[in-house]
Amino acid sequence: MSEQSEIRDILVIDDNPGVRDSLAFPIEAALRRPVIQTEPLGRLEDFLKVPLRADAAISDYQLSPGNFAFFDGATLVAKWYQQKFPAILCTQFDKANLAQFRVLRRWIPVLMPPGELDPDTLMQGLELVQREFSDDFAPSRRPWRALVRFVEYSEETNTANALVPGWSQEVVGLRALDLPEPLRAGIRAAQASGDQYRCHAVANLGAEHNEDLYLSEWEVR
Repeated sequence: MSEQSEIRDILVIDDNPGVRDSLAFPIEAALRRPVIQTEPLGRLEDFLKVPLRADAAISDYQLSPGNFAFFDGATLVAKWYQQKFPAILCTQFDKANLAQFRVLRRWIPVLMPPGELDPDTLMQGLELVQREFSDDFAPSRRPWRALVRFVEYSEETNTANALVPGWSQEVVGLRALDLPEPLRAGIRAAQASGDQYRCHAVANLGAEHNEDLYLSEWEVR
């Protein structure tokens, strides 16, 4: 694992040139060098094969305008995490968009709006990501095996609502298309018989807020 002190060059990925330039300011203020990605990224599998020119990265979520990329920044940051390359997802979001990040948050430790990005939050965020590479998790991020109980499911609206009893009685929203097909089939069958489908997944039961809770690695029974 790379130590935080080894992070010198930070890649900036955004489809908007003006935003790319603005993200360079906190990097420079942190005494690091911004590496601005100006060329289109193409397909995810192709871009991931390109040797990186930096030690870490910041990426926006929406990368498709102007065909800058054929994937989104959340998927990219999650893939980088799995390759132990530290990256932050820096994007505007609200509670209506939380479901689209839910299943990927396991591999996206830091999600923040651009207005919160400054030299301190930048380096603290990258340090948090690096610690997780060595299984050093903050209490709010530590993964646990958890029971999940689905209380509502609709393929028409592409939504699934669930409860995670070990975390809270607050309903957790998911996108149906993010769930494995065997899981969706089990939920449909249970719902048709008037039951609630139960299974296990990996979740950060120490999450303080709904928007920070992740669910992944489903155990389909």
